[in-house]
Parts: sequence; structure tokens; C-alpha cells
Amino acid sequence: MTLPALREIRTSYPEAEIELFGVLPQARLAVPEYVDRVERVDAIELVPLFSEGELPEPLRNRLNRFDLAVNFFADPGSVISRNLIAAGVKKVVGGPKHASLETHAVRYLAGVLDPLGLTLRNPVPTLAIGLRPAHTSRFAFHPGSGSAQKNWPVGRWIELIARCDTLFDDFVLVGGEADETVIRDLLSRCQCRRLKIVLGADLIELGRELNDCSVFAGHDTGVTHLAAAVGTPTVALFGPTNPNIWAPLGTHVRVVRSPTAHMDAIQVAAVVAAVKNVNRTRTGETPILH
Repeated sequence: MTLPALREIRTSYPEAEIELFGVLPQARLAVPEYVDRVERVDAIELVPLFSEGELPEPLRNRLNRFDLAVNFFADPGSVISRNLIAAGVKKVVGGPKHASLETHAVRYLAGVLDPLGLTLRNPVPTLAIGLRPAHTSRFAFHPGSGSAQKNWPVGRWIELIARCDTLFDDFVLVGGEADETVIRDLLSRCQCRRLKIVLGADLIELGRELNDCSVFAGHDTGVTHLAAAVGTPTVALFGPTNPNIWAPLGTHVRVVRSPTAHMDAIQVAAVVAAVKNVNRTRTGETPILH
């Protein structure tokens, strides 16, 4: 969700050398489209940056070569900003502020643009993963998440696949290590024979896989945001979390929200309708950047 803000920074400073201190492996998605290099923000040598006290000389020497530092972390005590200034960074923009309960995360994070005199012109995150196939009839879905409360019941996913059987030539099941139980349950009950299984793929590989699909459906997860960012028509299922804050953005995204905040209240018919609707929103080709 930081990509739209990074896009504005890159566009406004086209000759700048931009380095991103971020969480890996996710931060690597920003290279080379938005930043030139990525470093681990949780590296042991960066720990003093987030606490009171004098910075070690090696860290000061590493930071003082920067003309501008833009901080996406919440920094209510301005600890990070003070440390960056003390290290010799010429200009420091503090963490985003003033989010309302309904402010989308993209716009909240883009608050760092205001002190730079920049405007968020396009809030939709985009990633150029590769050429989009001219014709594809593949439906990818991710039945897991980091929280059981955000998961649609496995039986509903199985019913969805059965009801979409005539709409697509192939199906792609996406999952990671945290989804082992959900995927094992689904595979033991699902009768779909045209099912490709993609488990534990790295983010670039997964992005390419999603890019080759005509529709993706998933929960409030990073995988759902990745699918939307590469331009795949996306159906996002929301229950206990607020889609006004966390849903992927774009005209190629459809949100199906539970009327009760519980995932089992989402009916299969509503998801089928969203899949049919979003299947017509695929955009054109994107040049290969990775």
C-alpha cells in the first residue's frame, strides 16, 4: 500500500537514487520500478534508529549520505525523526498522521507527501510483473489468511469452484505455510480435476502466476493485494476487517462484504456474481520489468 506514494516520489525526483528500508521479501517488489535498492528495516544494525539514545557511528555514517528521509512508520514521539536528523540527514519527513477511522491505508500512508508539496494523483497500487496474456481463462483463489476469522468456510470455496466450473478452463489454488490446514481440508474434499496448486511461491513468482489468471478471489490478505496490483480482476471477501480501509483499490476490484462481519454470512451466490462481473475488467498489456 506504500506503492502509490513511492510512485509519486519517484516521479517527482526522477534523477534521485532512492533506497527503501523495508520488510523483506515484500519490499523487493518495489525494485526497480519505484526504488533503486532495498535494505532490511529489521536489520540488527538499524535497531538504535527506533529508540532514544546516541546512534552508533557506523549507523550515522550510513545515514548521513541521504538528502531526504521519508518515514512511513508511525512516530508519535518523533524518535525516528530526531535520530535521522542527528545522523545528518538533510531533510526528514515524519510518519503519516491524522487518519480517520475510514481513511484508506493507501491515503493514510500517502500523508508523507504533504510536507514535500506532492499530491497523490493515483491511489491504485500497480506492479509491472510481465506481459499479460491476450486470452486466459484461469481462476486463481486463496482460501487462507493469517487469521481464521478472516477465512471463508472451506465448503463455500468448494461450492464456488463447482459453480464456476463452466466459466473457466483451469483453476489455481494459491497458498503459503500458514494455510496448510485449510488447503489440506480443501484438497481432501474438492473434486475439481483442473486444479493447479501453487504453494510457497516467492512473491515475484506468485505475481507472475496471478498475472496469468483472468480472475482472482481471496480474503483480506497480501496475496489479494498482490493480485490486484498486477492488474488481475480481483474479488476480495471481507468479514471482520473494514474494506474501506484495507480493500485493494481499482476499477478491476470487487469487494464482497459480510453483512454481519462473520465470514460464514457471505453467500456463494454473491461471490459468483462478483466473479462474473469482474471477469470483464481485465486491462491491456504491461511491459516486462522483472
